[in-house]
Amino acid sequence: MLFALVSVLAAEPTAPDAALKQIVAAVAQAARENAARPEKERVAGDALTDFYVRRACQTGLPGRTIVLGLAYALDPTASLAANPLAAARFKEVETAEERTARLAALGSPTLRGRQDWLAHFVVSAGLAVTLGEPAAELLGLQKEVSDARGKEQGAGSGFSFADLNANFAGMAFARLLMGPQGKAAAAEAARRFKTLDFVPDPGNLPEGLTWTDFESRWGGLADPRFQRECEQIRQRVRECPGYRKWTVGRAEAS
Repeated sequence: MLFALVSVLAAEPTAPDAALKQIVAAVAQAARENAARPEKERVAGDALTDFYVRRACQTGLPGRTIVLGLAYALDPTASLAANPLAAARFKEVETAEERTARLAALGSPTLRGRQDWLAHFVVSAGLAVTLGEPAAELLGLQKEVSDARGKEQGAGSGFSFADLNANFAGMAFARLLMGPQGKAAAAEAARRFKTLDFVPDPGNLPEGLTWTDFESRWGGLADPRFQRECEQIRQRVRECPGYRKWTVGRAEAS
């Protein structure tokens, strides 16, 4: 799998371009504007995420660039930029000083009230653009397995279906903006993007499972029980108003 991912990226341009820098700069400018407001007028949480996504979409740049820029600018873990398979394209997006200033002003944007779900959403979207959806989904699953095995040893957050909910929604967002209706969808997102329209409520989706807990109920990643659970989450994503309007279906197998 690693060789396959490297092969994919070998065919992709790795040099950062001015358009990607423009997305990150737009988010940074929005962050500065928000931070400069009187405290009672500042937006925060999900509303802050909405504000940043709208600003990125207002640039009018291609959906692929918008997704990659948001994946870089809104992921507090910087995991996509640090990934050796993707790092080259983000290397010169901003200087160290610009990054420090952006993070200082960024605040705490969230997705359905949680910063970690925002990271899952934007990173999965960025991976879908960079590596394709099958690889993005596999990497997301591998992280959950690692978290589950880590919790078994007293560390790690455990396997989370709620994280997968954010992952699948992020991949659907990337698919939408890169699809045939992407330009129109981005133009509408520039006016009134709301995270709640693009990410289903995780409800009572299980979180914090050890690998033993996961195996006892779902068998494993290839088990039909687990596959059904994933398909139910995907279906809930497809039914979100932000996707349903544009009839965004499942990605074609590749």
